[in-house]
Amino acid sequence: MRSPNKEFSEFSVGPTRLRVISDCSADIATIVEAEKRVIHSFVDHGLWRQDAVTLFILENLAPLVGQLQQLHDLNDQEAARLPQHPMVNLYDLRNPLECFVFVNFQVMCAEGYWGDAVAAEGLLAHEHAHPLGECAATTAARSLRVAVDAPALVVPLLAQLGETLSVGAVSELMSNDICIGHGFDAALAHVDRMVIKRAVGNLSQRPELQRRLTAAGSLDVSRDRLLLLLADAQGTLPFALELAPFFRAGRAAMAMEIVDILRQDLLPRLEPEIQEMFFALHDLFLRPRPEWDATWLRPWCDEVLAMLSASFSKCGPHVGLRLSDGDPSVHSMRPS
Repeated sequence: MRSPNKEFSEFSVGPTRLRVISDCSADIATIVEAEKRVIHSFVDHGLWRQDAVTLFILENLAPLVGQLQQLHDLNDQEAARLPQHPMVNLYDLRNPLECFVFVNFQVMCAEGYWGDAVAAEGLLAHEHAHPLGECAATTAARSLRVAVDAPALVVPLLAQLGETLSVGAVSELMSNDICIGHGFDAALAHVDRMVIKRAVGNLSQRPELQRRLTAAGSLDVSRDRLLLLLADAQGTLPFALELAPFFRAGRAAMAMEIVDILRQDLLPRLEPEIQEMFFALHDLFLRPRPEWDATWLRPWCDEVLAMLSASFSKCGPHVGLRLSDGDPSVHSMRPS
């Protein structure tokens, strides 16, 4: 794969060969040092099993989307989301001894992570925990997809959200379990506080969305309310995947600190349905276990999707989310 680079270095970190490739004009030392700490920590905990890591620190991932999609067998949806993430770990289950981590300088800056050593450590630990968290449950989830019955305008958005909160939730939960249970609880809590602060700041965009819907002159009030609710849900509900693992790992005090921030700064400013869905998801996210196979996972996903369907349908238009079978993949993209 061709990538413009101003820097290339290669050295050993414990048992691992770390290659660093960057086209970034900013100082990348904070990221590289955080990567070293993450590898050393997972090695010390007896979890690390990769011989090689290639760490790309790039100004922008967008120019590489086509190459990455082809090389790592990403579907169109995964490829389209790639440039939106601060970091992503691309790994192949057929070659568990190597992975490729991409750090997106522009998104890291936009989301306030660049130059923050603790945030960098938390994000990198989360990415590296994904291959470490591969288990029966993640294998079962990989063969499932979500189908949606809803007004055409919202079908793609609901499908993406439904997958994130059901079949996609399994990998996120297992990854966060590993991070929180093996020394990165404080780093992840630091990132979570930053995410909540950013979500609160984004609330200023809600009146503009309402204004645009009004200006469009839509006569379908229930559909417009569904759009507003879905916008709130997209920005809030996935955070339940970050909160539940603190309880799963026995870090209740740290978790309650995050809950208090949510209850004080974010949730009261959203529609009541969002808070109801958030805590319903939180309870559901306490249950999955690594040893779950499809026999356990499918009913759990059905329960998640049924709750979402009922909640969104309160807006008026019928919304139905359900499982469908997909093609299992041996390739994985795990954005933070």
